[in-house]
Amino acid sequence: MAADDGIRVSLSRDLTLFDITMIGIAGMIGAGIFALTGIATGIAGPAVLLAFLLNGIIATFTGLAYAELGSAIPEAGGSYLWVKEGIGNHFGFLAGWVDWAAHTIACSLYAVTFGAFFSEFVIHFLGYDGISQATLITVSAFAIVTLMAYLNYLGAKESGRIGGLVTLFKVAILVVFAGFGIYRTFLSPDWSAAFLADPAFLPNGIGGLLVAMGLTFIAFEGYEIIAQSGEEVKNPEKNIPRAVLLSLWIAVIVYIMVAFALIGAIQVDGPSWIYLGELGEFSMIRVADQIMAFGSILIIAGGFVSTISAMNATVYSSSRVAFALGRMGYLPKTLSRINEKRRTPHYAILFSYFIIATMTFAPIETVASAANVMFLILFILVNSVLIILRFRRPDLKRAFKMPFAPYLPLIAIVVQLVIGYYLVTAIEDTAFIAGITIAWVLAGSLFYFSYSEKEIKRRSKYRIKKVYEEKPFAEEGYKIIVPIKNIANAGNLADLANRIAREEKGHIIFLKVLTFPEQTPLSASMELVEEKRSLMRELIDSVDVPAGGIIKVARDASDSILDTIEEEEPDMLVMGWRGRTFRRDFVLGSTLDPILLRAPCDVVVARFGPGKPLKNVKNILLPTAGGPHAALAAELTRDLAVAENANVTMFNVGRSDKDEGRAMEAFRNLEDYFKGVEYTKKFTVSDNIEKGLSDEAQKQDVVFIGATTRPFLKNFLMGVFPEKIIKNTDTTVIMTRKWVKLMDVIKK
Repeated sequence: MAADDGIRVSLSRDLTLFDITMIGIAGMIGAGIFALTGIATGIAGPAVLLAFLLNGIIATFTGLAYAELGSAIPEAGGSYLWVKEGIGNHFGFLAGWVDWAAHTIACSLYAVTFGAFFSEFVIHFLGYDGISQATLITVSAFAIVTLMAYLNYLGAKESGRIGGLVTLFKVAILVVFAGFGIYRTFLSPDWSAAFLADPAFLPNGIGGLLVAMGLTFIAFEGYEIIAQSGEEVKNPEKNIPRAVLLSLWIAVIVYIMVAFALIGAIQVDGPSWIYLGELGEFSMIRVADQIMAFGSILIIAGGFVSTISAMNATVYSSSRVAFALGRMGYLPKTLSRINEKRRTPHYAILFSYFIIATMTFAPIETVASAANVMFLILFILVNSVLIILRFRRPDLKRAFKMPFAPYLPLIAIVVQLVIGYYLVTAIEDTAFIAGITIAWVLAGSLFYFSYSEKEIKRRSKYRIKKVYEEKPFAEEGYKIIVPIKNIANAGNLADLANRIAREEKGHIIFLKVLTFPEQTPLSASMELVEEKRSLMRELIDSVDVPAGGIIKVARDASDSILDTIEEEEPDMLVMGWRGRTFRRDFVLGSTLDPILLRAPCDVVVARFGPGKPLKNVKNILLPTAGGPHAALAAELTRDLAVAENANVTMFNVGRSDKDEGRAMEAFRNLEDYFKGVEYTKKFTVSDNIEKGLSDEAQKQDVVFIGATTRPFLKNFLMGVFPEKIIKNTDTTVIMTRKWVKLMDVIKK
């Protein structure tokens, strides 16, 4: 997006197809399969297999709607932005309002499932019976929700890699469990009787099938989170539709396999589906040992991992929705506030936590039904909006188009209405579920007309003014990007980049990356962006070459810088460096290492000595042993020497006099850079090359040094020269890395 004063603000696209597919699978494979399969089997009988299949088909229709809308409007926010675009602010707000309720109640379901598994572990495996199981479920569910909300407040999160591994672990447990169950099923010569003749495939008729579909529909929510992250996805037009379909049908196949194994593999008196229904949410745990050795422990472990991961995700997603609604003016601004220390939306997390914690006191069937009804309302709105936008906004670029529209979304709407009706009328707490749903929607409408509508109108005036003041950003020729992290170094970096740009007749782009934890939507940056614009203005005004600025918000600084390099294709990157930190798993630092290894441009990294700007420079040291990086260092050394009328010392340290010939050859290769510049050549012998270099650097004003061409692992184990110079001197040190092809580096 553009901003005024020549500064652009954009979000970093970091999520790959694998990342968002794992997000979708993680959202679907959770409490639904572990806790609701037994309950649904008791309602539908063997037809629970058909319930999962039909739910998968209907979810696919809705998923295709999400895919089209997500590729057409790939902005963070998802469903409520689409509904707002299609049928106005009121319904857009209601979509977000219902989405908030759906995710908070879903989190309660995961918490109650955790409580059920925890109680089963404590009572049946640890043998403790000093408290009733119902009480233990409630207490442990409340406790785990409190813990997860607190961790989200702290900003703790699963990294993308850990989240992917957790998802693969959950899938692996269920696939192994189902594999053993299917194998045991086929060992029985009359295995089909458990599905067709006990007493029938549809023992409770179509009504039982529809109720089971409604109860387990929540097991298929999760794919919508993919679309809600659209503004952070790489190549969203293709990756969002692919991820939706991949995650959905991986989940459908796993669900059907598990249900088939449960019904066919266990041996009990009477129909297995009745027995599973009687066991309810404990069914998978209590029959697992019949299916495989240590099955119960494996299922409990899978249940713990699944529910904790799902709770973490839904606390995050529900607070994200509340935050966004506050940010947009639908809810009080308090919900959009960010904790200064943690940079997390603490009030949004707190209010979501209140809803989640309250629902943990209800029975699991009630919690599941309430969440399902909310999701059904949301999905009906999304399908409706897809149809509406096809007619109202034919101008939207739709990289992916849902096939057979409007027929498929109409089928999805009708089926979702039917299963919602059967679900609400069939459960024991019908009045409670209907009451809470109606009350929530009415409360949302009341709040919208009494507060939100007025607030949106008030804010729109400010937005129109800001849009009017935006200015274009023009650029051509040699380009230098200057990422700014440490404000104290910003002026020195600007001066260094300005000198280089002046020599190259180029221009500068200043880049500021604001990083936020996963719990905080990237749109939360807007207030901080306003603060940083004044810094950008000062930096742009401080240089005498054409300059502009970009402000980005992202999860990872190095990824965002590399993303900007890919977009802008600069000739050079100029960065600050504070020296090696406590992180011993990086050579130069967690931000610099990936950039030095991957950036397809020249890189200049500067550590400025305290109170030593690049002014009144008299003596410059150029340690060199040859190579492309040294050539770039020599070029910049010459430019500074010419500008400051400084003396250059080409320097080399050897372990013996035999190294002098090699050093002189390196000096001769660089002499052409210093025509018209006063320079000297110096070779010394020292047993400690780093100390010899540091001692000489201490006498100089600035040190330019080319990056080493040693292998990365050797750098890690032994350290690098610039770091060792910094450790022993307060001289300004500037390291250069010339962009060369990978094969050229390997050859050297």
